[in-house]
Amino acid sequence: MTASRAAGGLVPGRSCGSCTACCRILEIKALDKPAGVLCRHSTGRSCAIYPERPEACAQWHCLWRRIAALPDALRPDRSGVVFGLERRPPGPGASEGACIVGRALDGAQAFERWEAIEAFAMFVREGSLPVWKAYDRHATLMSPDP
Repeated sequence: MTASRAAGGLVPGRSCGSCTACCRILEIKALDKPAGVLCRHSTGRSCAIYPERPEACAQWHCLWRRIAALPDALRPDRSGVVFGLERRPPGPGASEGACIVGRALDGAQAFERWEAIEAFAMFVREGSLPVWKAYDRHATLMSPDP
C-alpha cells in the first residue's frame, strides 16, 4: 500500500465532493453516532457542521482519497464501496490490528462491480495487511487466506 500512496497522504486533485459515505459508515463517539447510521448533520451532499466537525471526522479519509492507484470510479458514492484503513477487523473473533476493510453501502452486490473486484485484488496482492469485505453485519476475510 505504501508504494501507491500519494505524497502528503492525500491524492492531489481528489476531493470528497458530494460524497457523504463516511457520514454513514463511521462511528463518531463525539456525536453519539453509531456506525452504519447516517449522521444527523449530513445534508445528503455535505456536512452541516463541517467547520466545527469532530476531530474523528476531520482526520479520517477513505482510501480512494489516499491511494492514487484506485480509479475515480471507486469514489464511494460512485462505487457503493468505502475502502478504509481500520484499527480492528470487522469480523468476530479476529485479532486486533490494522486492516483494510471494504464496506458495501447498500448490500453485497456492490462487491460485484469491476472497480471493487480490482481494488480487493490489489490490496490482497500487496499483502501487508489483512483485507476484509463487510456489509450489514457480515464480514469476510479475503487475505490472508480466508
